[in-house]
Amino acid sequence: MNIDVSELDDRIAKCQTILDANPNSQIFAALAEAYRKKGMVKKALDICLKGLEKHPDYGSAYLVLARVFYDKGDYIEANRHLKKAISVSGRTRSVDLFEAEILIKLSQPGKARNILEKLYKSDPNNEVIKNLLVSLDREANRASAIIDETEKSESSLKKTYTLSNALSVIKILPRVLGVVAVARDGIVVEGHFDGMLSHDEIGALASAVFDGIKQGIAKIDYGKLYEILVESDKSKLWIINRVDYIIVIFTRDDVNIGSLRFKVNEILKKMKNS
Repeated sequence: MNIDVSELDDRIAKCQTILDANPNSQIFAALAEAYRKKGMVKKALDICLKGLEKHPDYGSAYLVLARVFYDKGDYIEANRHLKKAISVSGRTRSVDLFEAEILIKLSQPGKARNILEKLYKSDPNNEVIKNLLVSLDREANRASAIIDETEKSESSLKKTYTLSNALSVIKILPRVLGVVAVARDGIVVEGHFDGMLSHDEIGALASAVFDGIKQGIAKIDYGKLYEILVESDKSKLWIINRVDYIIVIFTRDDVNIGSLRFKVNEILKKMKNS
């Protein structure tokens, strides 16, 4: 989509004039949205958060905030603020479409498809909706091909996974947002990661966490370190120690770790040189 920068600058100037004259005006949301469209997401975020302190029940501002976090690649926060916008102001077609886009990024294609198919029935000529459905079909076919390959490999005891195969299968497990293999020097060897951090950032983070804990437990003779689980209110980070690298799995906060551990261990058992 082409952005008319001069038009955005004009909109920013007008919104800022109104806000300067009345700091309690709800125009802050439109101002933040204009900055977001211009690519100035940090500025947009600051304006939105400051405005919401004065207007905590302004649904449009939460929608703008959700779009800001989406642009930043923080899809968990985008989803949280979108839900707030919906609870305050209700749903519209554009909100439903945006929710579907977020759900795709959060590896929830089933929920996204349900929303998109309802939208498609009432607007079959919408190119954005059609393109998203096509991308979901493409991803489903890719996942199906991986599963077919998995089933074929299970029919032969001699068949094993490469590292790339194993990570691809782990990535499509429920509530898994990303998975990477990180060498001992912190460099990402292989991975599939759609979260808010880049491959290099998640590799450096996991390597630092692993090395720090490994050095710590060595001082108390704790034993050999096999895996680390880091939990927060937004997500989980599971680090698994291998011979030449560590595997890092990033998930949603509501993942069933017991079930995931069983499935991942079965996959890793089939890896070459596991």
